[in-house]
Amino acid sequence: MSLLNAQLNNRGNNIVLECLQFGGNKEFWNGFPDEEEIYMYFRNCYSFAVKKIGYLRTDKNIIRAVIITERNRRNLFVYYLPVTEQWQVKVMSNDRSVRGNKLQQFDKYGEPIYLKRYNTTRPRLSHSEFWKQRGGLTSYSDLQEQFFIEVSKRYGAKRGESFSLIKNTSLEQRERFNRSVGDDYDDLYFDDLPYG
Repeated sequence: MSLLNAQLNNRGNNIVLECLQFGGNKEFWNGFPDEEEIYMYFRNCYSFAVKKIGYLRTDKNIIRAVIITERNRRNLFVYYLPVTEQWQVKVMSNDRSVRGNKLQQFDKYGEPIYLKRYNTTRPRLSHSEFWKQRGGLTSYSDLQEQFFIEVSKRYGAKRGESFSLIKNTSLEQRERFNRSVGDDYDDLYFDDLPYG
């Protein structure tokens, strides 16, 4: 953080260290002629990581990259700080809550107002803002798809088709999207207010 002069986004559950993992199964590794070719593959993985998660496309926010080799599998772990030069901040009003905290301003349509910040000399360490700048809700899925197209496809990796509009959801969340029986929304609306 001190090398980048980064400021911490001091929020409750802010994640300050992340890891990208690159690997494959036994069949994938059997397709390589020798260890040198595997090492070149991991170099390409690292270059991809720098391009996608590196601060200003450098490795300044990457703390460590480690190759773990076991008998049946190999992995490259890239540990990094989610530092971004762009982020949003709330525009606060002069109104205060019951507890005395300032409240966010809203526009005439009732939408919250934000300002965009850009600062390369004092970037922000923030997991949420880091991934918002890389696509928001679909950022992880997009990253995996880009990696397949740009790197692993050239090495013979296989990937299933990804046409799903539901991305970055758990199995339980996906099942809720497909439910129809027993949903709260299935019940007819009943107005029990005393005034019509």
